[in-house]
Amino acid sequence: MLNLVLIDDHPIVLAGLVDILRSHAQYRVVNTGSTAEAALRLVREGECDVLVADLNLPGDMVETIRQIRAEKPEVKILVFTASASPDACLQVMAAGANGFVLKGSSGGDLFYAIDEVAAGKEFISSSMASKVIREMRMAEQRKQERASVALNSREDQVVRELLNGASNKEIANKLNLSDKTVKHYMTQIMQKFNARNRLEVVLEVQRMNGSATTQPRYYA
Repeated sequence: MLNLVLIDDHPIVLAGLVDILRSHAQYRVVNTGSTAEAALRLVREGECDVLVADLNLPGDMVETIRQIRAEKPEVKILVFTASASPDACLQVMAAGANGFVLKGSSGGDLFYAIDEVAAGKEFISSSMASKVIREMRMAEQRKQERASVALNSREDQVVRELLNGASNKEIANKLNLSDKTVKHYMTQIMQKFNARNRLEVVLEVQRMNGSATTQPRYYA
């Protein structure tokens, strides 16, 4: 029999999950909670073979997964969530989760996922697995593209300021350069990114980073 701890901050969802799992003799629901803090406390205090927890909870569930993995490596962690983001899946699996199941999955898929992670295997919902593989391939492509764009340290600084929305004059003042020197760097940067203007540089950097954030993540 597997001892389960269930964590979800939606009472109706949690109650339904308890009913479904308790209807199967191989599962014993030993505790429930509604926050990341409760997940950590219940795993620490009681018997738990598998923690089944939502991702979007009050508190930092990713950090909680890391703590549980460090303190209770024998406990298996199955994320059961409506979040269909490949990034979220990759993040929790990297933090130490053993499985990732979407709430739109069937009861049979959930039971299978619990059994798989309890047996020491990893499990990701099939629909999510294809997204994760695609994201990993795109990340590798972006990595190769970034490697092909070699910026020197000053160009790096100019691009950082550019992504923060600074004008040439503001960049010159911030970096203690002349306007002419900034224009020279901008010309070099546009050539390296095969861009026709400042906007295209920004868009290309964001595309290569795989996000629309303003801070370039691939610069050291």
